[in-house]
Amino acid sequence: MNKAIPLSAETKTLVLSVEGMTCAACAARIERVLTKEKSVKDVVVNFPLKKAILEVNLEDNNSDEYIQRIRSIGYSAQEEIAEEKKSNIRKFLTPFLSLIFTLSINPLIGADQGLAALGIGSLIIFVFGRKFHVSALKNIKKLNFNMDTLISIGSLSSFAIGILPNNGELMYLETGGFIISFILLGKTIEDISIKSSVSVSDSIIESIPKDVNVFENQITVRKPLNQIEIGDVIIVKKGEIIPLDGVIIRGSSEVDESVISGESEPLTKKEGDEIVSGSINLGDDIEVEVVKKEGETTLNHIEKLILKAQTSKPEVQDLVDKITNIFVPSILILSFANMIFKLFVLENDFSETISSTIAILVVACPCALGLATPIVLFRTASVSNRNGFIFKNFDYLQRFKNLDTIVFDKTGTLTSGIFKIESISDSKGKIVDDEVLRVLASVEQKSNHPIAKSILLESEIKNLSLFPVDNFIETPGIGVSGVVENKKVSVFRSKDDLKGDLELIIDNEEFKVKLVEDKTVNKDIIKDLSKDYEIEILSGDKTEKVQEIGNDLNIKNVLGNQSPEDKLKYIQEKQMDKTVGFIGDGINDSPALKQANVSLSFSQSTQIAQSVSDIIIFKGGLEILNKIFNISKNSNKRIIQNLFFAFIYNIIMIPIAVSGSIVPSMAALAMALSSLSVVLNSSRKL
Repeated sequence: MNKAIPLSAETKTLVLSVEGMTCAACAARIERVLTKEKSVKDVVVNFPLKKAILEVNLEDNNSDEYIQRIRSIGYSAQEEIAEEKKSNIRKFLTPFLSLIFTLSINPLIGADQGLAALGIGSLIIFVFGRKFHVSALKNIKKLNFNMDTLISIGSLSSFAIGILPNNGELMYLETGGFIISFILLGKTIEDISIKSSVSVSDSIIESIPKDVNVFENQITVRKPLNQIEIGDVIIVKKGEIIPLDGVIIRGSSEVDESVISGESEPLTKKEGDEIVSGSINLGDDIEVEVVKKEGETTLNHIEKLILKAQTSKPEVQDLVDKITNIFVPSILILSFANMIFKLFVLENDFSETISSTIAILVVACPCALGLATPIVLFRTASVSNRNGFIFKNFDYLQRFKNLDTIVFDKTGTLTSGIFKIESISDSKGKIVDDEVLRVLASVEQKSNHPIAKSILLESEIKNLSLFPVDNFIETPGIGVSGVVENKKVSVFRSKDDLKGDLELIIDNEEFKVKLVEDKTVNKDIIKDLSKDYEIEILSGDKTEKVQEIGNDLNIKNVLGNQSPEDKLKYIQEKQMDKTVGFIGDGINDSPALKQANVSLSFSQSTQIAQSVSDIIIFKGGLEILNKIFNISKNSNKRIIQNLFFAFIYNIIMIPIAVSGSIVPSMAALAMALSSLSVVLNSSRKL
């Protein structure tokens, strides 16, 4: 299992682009090698993204050592500039400056520097808070009221109270400053969570080569992908991603279609067989006649399914926005009616009436209401990161507590896609020692097959040194052979394909290699989840393999051989009477991930799966689900408490302000105390 990337000020992140990986076992192998380096605090190697993300000591400025370690085991690497990380730092600059400036206002007032305090307050409220006021103004023109309306009214009211003649108290500039600062911090966290994934369209485009080898007039030329037409013949070399749907017209090879179909093992493709864009050629070069040009491929179709799911109307609306659409205009009407009634009916003093009207606006100004959700969001995001997951939008996290069904993909979710050797036995059934594994790994070291990579990983875990292999031959769909230590070695699939075992022959001695696909979850976790949720498996892998995993984990409802369209349709039908969560990791899962009420993926999932998922687990595995549920429940409870504090304050204070029993300066103080109660409540442990 991949390790977490700690968020620590004592370390820095180094991102390396890695080439040559063809399966999850490659990533696991690179992780193991890099973990041995003393200066590496943590490492995650992402196979779909072809990246190694290392957490290293701050003083470590040399990436060449890690690059050489990766190259020493047969892969290439180079350093990548983490521009997104720099961008995130810049995003935090304005909120922190706003908060620091706000903290300086009262000391300046105490030092008789009122003009400087006024200048700083104006800077915070009118410059740092400009986008809130502009948004509020645009919404008011359309008679709409949202969170920005609340923020604008709260901060501007505080500023007005601060500079009001006779009743003015400059220290209330601080209140407006804190409102802007806290909201900016909360929105920055939300923006980073949402924008941490690239767009679906960009992810799909970037996974495909920009130009391809084309066979024209008996020669091979390189042409841009957008110039390829139906009927053209392209050449896909070993290790390349297949860019367009087509039919093999020459050659045969093994193709990894896991990114599309969910099938964990490569498929043998020969002349006349169809291949789909996005899959990887693991064997020999093949010539492919294009049947679908750019924009019409299988990947493009999946993209359209995702976009269709994206345009469906969300079920959950923002509770606070609904409340403010009623509350804010009601307060405006109340304050205006109060002014008219006291001026023209009661004929009260103008100064007293204006003071009362402003007091109503200030005391009723829903600053605490505006802070209720963002500060909980800030707190929840921090707690979620510490617990190993991130959410892209607070609504998604809140939906999690309402789930009654969780549907799992198999490969990459319940299983890692890496095969482990359960045992190696001789013809009499006797378990043999590691020397046989050493010979097996030696002959497999030149193969790109995922099973070969898994065997190499197994030998590396046991620290076995490998022998050189001579006369190596790989037959796609069959196996490999070669000479190791003057012994003829052959490895091929078991005749019983469903078992996935291997037959090993060293000279004339026969061995059976029993393989099991590594599971990322144990029975206890599924048993625990089954107490609260209906658990199902929905996979593109073979039905027999999916059923085997289901039996092992005591999951009764399982479906295999599911296309992306099948998965999407199944989730839609399930949603007619259930609230469904879907957990997957591949491009083929993306439509279902987007359609589900809540979707989850992992840091090692494909970038497209991460782009459409609502929650991403980056530390640990499925055992995190119960933590997500508890944080979802507790944060929702905290918001309800905050709304109660905000409204009980208004219910008590508005009648007092209407009666004229409170001056604007005291109203501002009460408003600040209301906001403070929300801040303190939000800061408690979730």
